[in-house]
Amino acid sequence: THTYKTNYTPMKIKQGIELRNVCGENVLIAQGIQNLDMSHLIVLNESAALVFNAVRTMDAFTADDVVNILTAEYDVTPEAARADATRLMDEWLSQKVAE
Repeated sequence: THTYKTNYTPMKIKQGIELRNVCGENVLIAQGIQNLDMSHLIVLNESAALVFNAVRTMDAFTADDVVNILTAEYDVTPEAARADATRLMDEWLSQKVAE
């Protein structure tokens, strides 16, 4: 089983990360960031893009915030939303999108 790092750790989106629509895909773009791994494009699905837009201006957000965003928008249980939230947040940490 995977142990999520982000269950209780507040995090924030790094400055300079923007969500753009490129040929119909939601793609994260780094503006002037040296340490972002852009060896591959970071493409977000619809729900990840929704979360990104909701949290990108927050000083900090937690898995609880992401769960609230997902359950408000989609017909999903809080448990399923938490699994998705922690997985997404772990990905953003490993991709250096968030800190």
